[in-house]
Amino acid sequence: MMDEVVNKMKTVDWKNIELGITVNGLRNVLVKRVISPFRRFRRLLEKSQWWSGDQLLAYQTEKITELLWTAYRHVPYYRGMMQVYGVSPKKITSINDIKNLPILEKHVVKQNTFQFLSETMMYPTLYKCRTAGTTGEPLYLFRDLNNIGFEYACLRRQAQWAGLQDGTTYVSLKGEVVAPKKIKSGKYWSFSFAEKKLAVSSIYLTEQNVHKLIEEMKRREVQYVDGYPSPVFKLAKFMQSRDIQFPLKAVLTTAEPLGLYQKKVIEETFLCNVYDYYGMAERVAAIHMCEHSNYHVVPEYSFVELLENSALPENYYELVGTGLSNYAMPLIRYRTGDAVKASDTTCPCKRAYPVVESIGGRISDYIITPGGKYVWMFDHIFQGSKNLIQAQLYQPDLEHVVVRIVPDKYYKQSDGKKIVEQLQQGCDEKISFRIECLNSIPVNDRGKVQSVISDVSKEGFGSDQNKTELLRRKR
Repeated sequence: MMDEVVNKMKTVDWKNIELGITVNGLRNVLVKRVISPFRRFRRLLEKSQWWSGDQLLAYQTEKITELLWTAYRHVPYYRGMMQVYGVSPKKITSINDIKNLPILEKHVVKQNTFQFLSETMMYPTLYKCRTAGTTGEPLYLFRDLNNIGFEYACLRRQAQWAGLQDGTTYVSLKGEVVAPKKIKSGKYWSFSFAEKKLAVSSIYLTEQNVHKLIEEMKRREVQYVDGYPSPVFKLAKFMQSRDIQFPLKAVLTTAEPLGLYQKKVIEETFLCNVYDYYGMAERVAAIHMCEHSNYHVVPEYSFVELLENSALPENYYELVGTGLSNYAMPLIRYRTGDAVKASDTTCPCKRAYPVVESIGGRISDYIITPGGKYVWMFDHIFQGSKNLIQAQLYQPDLEHVVVRIVPDKYYKQSDGKKIVEQLQQGCDEKISFRIECLNSIPVNDRGKVQSVISDVSKEGFGSDQNKTELLRRKR
């Protein structure tokens, strides 16, 4: 593997190299592909995707048992918590027995971060990451090389499902930051030779300069795009307005809910399929889309449970996960705050992985009506409008909601009127909606667009009314 990296660096045009992003990219390659046990996990995942349901359940049970013993012996928080609840790993004889442990809330981890670190790990050797902090201060987390290698192996397998090979050049649209000097020179991207990644700043992505990016993509022979749905859709809309199509092998999207209207436009523009995938900084759940466009819960990655919640629409469940590969900072039965729509579908791909119909996104992304009704999932409302680039709901108080939209050049007042009418019907209460047209919608510090922002207090949401239902497993 080291020879592969060395040979790759020999082919670099050092006269035109962008040093900062390439050095950082080389570090990523070394950590993810060389130093971590990536290759071992990749071989495992190539085989395990074809295991039977019983084999996958046996694998999860073995991993859960190992994780619980590690947590009990070496992690201060779990050692104390298990003693208080009278639960020990000896009493957990099947995977369902994990329900005897309480749900882990984000604020508990945030307030006791170092109590979740394994005493067997050397703190300086761990890798620090954080959540995006869309609902308050970010949560800081720690990972070991084992976890990094396993996650990267899962992501590379997802890329294989999309028909992509290692070492192909791609565009990254994930809230990238580009040096001010490059922006002044008219280039809002940087290129990492080590990763073959064209990192594009979505902030400076406009209809006027999109042609520059297309020329750069042609020059670099870009094969796929990997990014957040909102900037990828934004790029596709700008290209569509200029009658530009750019054939790719695939488009990968993540981190935000992917709307069907977004997926359609992206696929028409890039003449390929979109493969959506779900994950989070806490690394307690992964959901990947296969070659048949079905979402699969990845059972080797984590043990996933679904919780009923009265505030969610029918057949939507709150996602709780237990990561199976991070022994440095285990998170057991962690409430993600995200929701998925359940499905009984059997996928033609023949993998014995659970299927979910769709990924709903953050449960906190809802508005509250004057009558106390929770209204969630607005994708269907924007589905019928063809003339939007971005959209967001802002609720300053119970009686008012501002519909922030970024219109394209075909937008008409009748489009906004239709959106308001649909929102009004969905709420079925006396609440006032107002359209506000913007040039762009602000993103958070990770470059993501939050679908709903509300100043209305949401204290007490969810906690005592939840009932646990394990995700049905296909055997």
